Amino acid sequence: MRRCLAPLVACSLFTVTACSTSQGLRSGSEQDQPTAMTLTLCKVQRASFDDSACDDGRPTVGDSYTYTVNVSTATGPKACDEATGQFFGVEELVQELPVDAGVSKFLTNFQGTFVLPDGNLQLRSMGFVSVKAEEMAQMNRTGPVALGLGDLFPKQHEASVIGQGGAYTGQIGSAVVEPGNPPVVQLKLFKRF
Repeated sequence: MRRCLAPLVACSLFTVTACSTSQGLRSGSEQDQPTAMTLTLCKVQRASFDDSACDDGRPTVGDSYTYTVNVSTATGPKACDEATGQFFGVEELVQELPVDAGVSKFLTNFQGTFVLPDGNLQLRSMGFVSVKAEEMAQMNRTGPVALGLGDLFPKQHEASVIGQGGAYTGQIGSAVVEPGNPPVVQLKLFKRF
């Protein structure tokens, strides 16, 4: 009887161990699934131009724009009825692109931080800024400028994302900034730890 019982106990232990290991692997792969999120860029609260490269009153390589944009975690036509966060952005001009129909365009070193109720997300990438001739004529050497969402987010581009505190601690991911009325940012976040 003992000879039959020993293999049965060993087999049972082996089965229990295998099942618990496969459940552990399954929960690890569930952790690897991205969290998708859409943020709506609602309204430019303020924007300023830093004419530090040439001090000539016009955007050139080395100058930068800083801005604050109201953000909503909602989507759809009424997404911007109530802003729930802000985006603080900096665009350093790194290359002047050909002028198109009176609009100056620039490739930028883009970085910014979404400040949301449940944490912060930092974005970094190459970006784009466009400036219409009438906006260019109203620019001071350094100071506030009247730029709209279409000027700051004129074309689609991708960015890397790093979570900074709150619910986003330990998360990394990617973002796609999509122009529109209003522009949106599609995020995919993964847990690092």
